[in-house]
Amino acid sequence: MIRSLVITHGRIGEELVRVAGMILGPQEGLDAMSNAHRSAQDITEAVRAWLGPAAESSPAVILVDDYGGSCATASQLACEGRKDVAVLSGVNLAMILGFLTWRDSSDHADLVTRLVAKGREAIVRLGTR
Repeated sequence: MIRSLVITHGRIGEELVRVAGMILGPQEGLDAMSNAHRSAQDITEAVRAWLGPAAESSPAVILVDDYGGSCATASQLACEGRKDVAVLSGVNLAMILGFLTWRDSSDHADLVTRLVAKGREAIVRLGTR
């Protein structure tokens, strides 16, 4: 099973994961982490611990809120050299729901491509102004 970790500033990620569970029911392999009160090194170590040893881990997707922020930077450092892990920024609810819907029917590379597209599709201007 492809796993996902949502890492955000504050409790945004925890809420997104909670809401996804309300919509699709309880889900395994989807976790959230906040950067609150953590240094970049602390976040990096926590991501490495979540991933586990490369030889024992399953493919993963890490979803972060802000490109270039501490969550993104720490995730990239934690995943260095890991071809089985993708880090995507700009997490939104549509991406998480897509992840949960497609992770069992897509290979890792296809899932990542679909999630990026889904995230972009979810950003639209509503109304006529």
